[in-house]
Formats: sequence, structure tokens, C-alpha cells
Amino acid sequence: MTGEAATATSALVVELGGGSVLLEGHLDVMPVAGGVRPVRLPLDAWRFFPPAGELLGATVSTASGVRIRFDTDAQQVELRVRCTRLQYDELPGPRNTFVAEVNGIDLEPVEAPIDALRRITMLGDQATDLPRSESSAVVLDGLGTHEKSVTVWFPQGLIVDLLDVMAATPVRASAPSAAARWIHHGSSISHCVETPHPTGTWPVVAARRAGLDLVNLGFGGQCMLDPFVADAIAAQPADVISLKVGINIVGARSMDQRTFAPALHGFLDRVRTGHPDTPIVLASSIFWPGSEDTPGPPGVEFEEENVRCFAAGDPTDVAKGALTLAQSRLQIEHVVRVREAAGENIHYLDGLALYGPDDTDRFTLPDGLHPDAALYAEMGARWAELAFGARGLVPMTAMSAISGRARGARSAPSFARANRADPDAAPTCPAPR
Repeated sequence: MTGEAATATSALVVELGGGSVLLEGHLDVMPVAGGVRPVRLPLDAWRFFPPAGELLGATVSTASGVRIRFDTDAQQVELRVRCTRLQYDELPGPRNTFVAEVNGIDLEPVEAPIDALRRITMLGDQATDLPRSESSAVVLDGLGTHEKSVTVWFPQGLIVDLLDVMAATPVRASAPSAAARWIHHGSSISHCVETPHPTGTWPVVAARRAGLDLVNLGFGGQCMLDPFVADAIAAQPADVISLKVGINIVGARSMDQRTFAPALHGFLDRVRTGHPDTPIVLASSIFWPGSEDTPGPPGVEFEEENVRCFAAGDPTDVAKGALTLAQSRLQIEHVVRVREAAGENIHYLDGLALYGPDDTDRFTLPDGLHPDAALYAEMGARWAELAFGARGLVPMTAMSAISGRARGARSAPSFARANRADPDAAPTCPAPR
């Protein structure tokens, strides 16, 4: 179960004590006591993290878009898990749910247990694990006694260790998905920890509407055009790729007017080493009321039980080269037009079409920056139509043709082929005992 093996295919069969499941939406798996932890960047890439990389490591270990699929006729299935909640100094992170989907229908969400806390300093240079329990049971009931396919979506804001699966009748890993594969990379507004349920994140909403196999690389606070993220995307099979960039770079003031566009070109160039012709949708940020024309760094105010996020830089710095969110949209569109003119398969999606000034009366941002559940659902519906609809940037009909060609060319890693009768099946990963 090496990083190379885990990242060479889009799905992984995990053999557990009580059955097997197909793991999807991850890029690697980390061996942990009694089981495996899906993570959303290859472990081999972690050596490139900055020295104060504890926050980044924890963020990519959370389970946004990660799910398991299995076939069974059991009425009830119990998952044995270990869930870790992140805590930023004294500020606790979200607590989301597990959602079981049976033949396309969502069942009642199950609140995720909290088996440990990972306390991270605001600088991200130190992390302390505070265990509460060894593991917990997540009971999925009311599945029906007929033979069915079950998808279990993991809580998007928690680190989830998968330890076992138990039922009265056999639980078998489902066959790998034949859907076109969509890899998306973005910020916290793509991570979507604010919505209670993992099926409420806008990338999941869009993927389900469009019938796509999603890998969500939405990393809260960490969408910085890191080369190792581009390399991870390049190494993965994908039928369509999207990037939603700008807000973290502007907010953290990590780039300026001079450096942003060249860095974006460099990121795309690295992705293209693995995907020379794959369609890419490059999206800018949604509307940030009151902070559109102000540079970073970020500001946070605590008002009773509420938090307000805003750009706290000096507007006069814009004349000295500081980057604003409004300027980032212009630069992103410029990058797309330059590459499009050279014949590249790339498309621009204006983030204001997902949430813009005309939407503020209907939808609010509770903390001034992040959407709530209703807005995330609306963003997912809009993305599905604008990007993947019949008149969208990359229509589903085009992706179906691309998918058929790409999947025929994919090969499983050699370690998995050696012991499999079906060379197109997913590789198998036995859980550590």
C-alpha cells in the first residue's frame, strides 16, 4: 500500500475485517492503527510542504469528496471509524455528518463522532493530537433488504480513519465507476466545511447533477498554486479539470500584480505535462462584499458568537502593486485568453456568475466570506449548468467521448495486476491489522 500504488488509479479496494469497500475521491491512503486514512494529496508530495506545514497536512487529510462504495443486501451496516476534528488554537473546526446514498437516494445523515482533536497553531507550525476514544461506530440503518449499491460520503471537515465494516450479510466492494472523472482544485469555498453534510458541498452537488466521478482538492486556506498540487493533478487520470483560484492568494497577500499571472501559467504548464489535451475550466472567485478592492492580509473580527472575515490591507498599496480580488479576476481571464488563443483546451468561468453583487439580497455570507448551505447548493447547480450543461463550457456529451478514450488507455499499477484476474478492476489494499 505505497503512495505510488494508491495514486496510480482512481479507486482502491480496501479489504477490511468484515468485508471490502471501494474507496474514491482520495489521492493516497495513509496506514494508521487498525486501518487506513484517505488523504487528498500523495504522501510523496508532503516533503515539499513548507516547514510550518502542519495546517496544510491536516487540511489535505480531511475528507471532502471522499466516499466508499459497496454492494450488499444488508438492512444495516456499521462502519468502525476514527474521526479527528481540527482545532485552530482555541477555535474548533466543523463537525459534519456521514451520508449514505442508496441507489441515488440520500438517507438520513448520521452525525460524525469525535474521537480525537488535532490542535494546530495559527501559524501552522505545531500540531498536538488529543485522543478521546480509540474508535467509534457509525451505524447506517434503513438501507433496505434488497441487493443494492451503497455510497457513504465522509464528513468533509474531519480526518477519517476507516477501520472496519460490519453487517449481517456480505459487504463487497462495488465495481469502479465508469463516469467521466473530474478533478477540481480550490480554496475553502471549494472545501465547503460550512455546510452540515458532505453531499451539500458545491463540487459534490455539481458532480452528482452532471454524473461525474469527483476528486475534490478544495483545501481551506491552501489554494496557493503550489507546484506539488499541479504535479499531483498531472499524475492522475482525469477527463476534465477545474481550478478556482484567487481568494487565498489575495487574502494571504502571497502574490502581487506582478507575480500572480506568471505563477498561474506555471501551475497550468505543470498540469499540462500529464494532460496536454484535457479540458480545463479556470474559474475566478465569487463576490467578497466590502473586500473586492482591498488587498490582504486577512482580518478576522469576533462579534459575540459570529466571525467576520475581510481583507485588512491598505487600499493605497494597490498603486504599489498589491493584488485585489477584482484584479485577480482580470488576470485569470487574461491567462485563459492567452492560452486559448494558442489553441489550448481551456475555458474561463467568472466566479461572479456563481455568486455576484446581484445575489446579495437572496444569499448572504454568514462570516462575510464563506457561503452557507443554501448558497453552496445554488453554486453547485450553477456550476453544473455553466460548466457541464448542454450549452456549458465542457458539455457532458463532449466529456462522455473523452472519457471513453481515456479510460481505455488507463492501466492499473503492476503490483495490483499481478494478483487480479480482471486487469481493469481497482487495485486492492488490505487494511493494516
